[in-house]
Amino acid sequence: MATAIQKMANWKDLSADLRRGIDRPAYILAGEEIFLIRQARKKIEDTLVPANLQTLAKITFQGDGNPSSIDVKRLVSEIATPPFFAPAKVITVEHSGFFESSSSSSALSCDQQEALIHIPNCCHVVFIEDTIRQSNKLLKAMQANGTLTAIIDKQTPRELLRWISLLCTHHGMRITRDAAESLMLRCEYAMNDIANELETVFLFHRHTGQNVIALEDIDLICREDTTGKIFDLTDAIAEGKMDRALQMLDAMLARREAPLYIQTMLARQTRDLMVAKSCASAADVVKSGLTKSTFFANKLMRQSKRFTQSKLERMMEDCFRADVAIKTGRLDDEDAVSMLVIGACSAASGTFR
Repeated sequence: MATAIQKMANWKDLSADLRRGIDRPAYILAGEEIFLIRQARKKIEDTLVPANLQTLAKITFQGDGNPSSIDVKRLVSEIATPPFFAPAKVITVEHSGFFESSSSSSALSCDQQEALIHIPNCCHVVFIEDTIRQSNKLLKAMQANGTLTAIIDKQTPRELLRWISLLCTHHGMRITRDAAESLMLRCEYAMNDIANELETVFLFHRHTGQNVIALEDIDLICREDTTGKIFDLTDAIAEGKMDRALQMLDAMLARREAPLYIQTMLARQTRDLMVAKSCASAADVVKSGLTKSTFFANKLMRQSKRFTQSKLERMMEDCFRADVAIKTGRLDDEDAVSMLVIGACSAASGTFR
């Protein structure tokens, strides 16, 4: 039997354990990074079940986070039934809710819990959950019997940069650092979104014969950089260039960006600039927990120098007033965000240095 691991593993621990051998009765996986969770599930299935027998030996139960949404009687029956022809059976249970709180497994009878704790050697169960609690009694009992539990969170920017570089190398290409960092920011550090965007970039570069992916290529091919557009809009505000700022706002509205979303992004940008204004360096911005990206931290530091603290405080107050005006119906959402930009530019033209 595999060694019992009572702690919550991370992606590094899980990867090492899968390389050691896929022999655990169950794997309980949760976390934000769905891409890696799917990757782990696929590795378990592909290792244990031959490709020509996966239709017979792969079974999936889909829940909604409530234990009652899973047909537990059928699940227990499938666990007890030997695989048909295949050397092993893999059962995936998604969003069971069995491990969500310390008492959530109480919906299962003692016999049903015993069936999950003592899974036969020819069966392996992969649980994919929204949240799991270490204090859950069923989880603890399963861990003691060899089950591995892992929380797979989003990877750090450094890990993502290395992964993006490896993907590009695999396709015979290389990517510049600023292009990779911009792509991560656009995709909010989600690996699945990054992989999908890169697939489009690879197709384009194979067609054109290029082998270097630059920032210009990301701008041309990938999804809109909303954060970058907000940076540009804030630059125009800092310079008091009202016409330019309103043109940018009109362009965003023409792309059907919601006015309330633009206003919220401006408020967030203003808040971030206030934090950056109090920091001595980009490294301090990262340490503050505002962002994990050095690329983003440097941009914030550069832009924060264009504003006085009082100007940022005024913009934050104006954002709040615009939000209230929209939500109370006193102003149309487009009018409110336009007035916010006009007011910010008017104030900046007198204070910008």
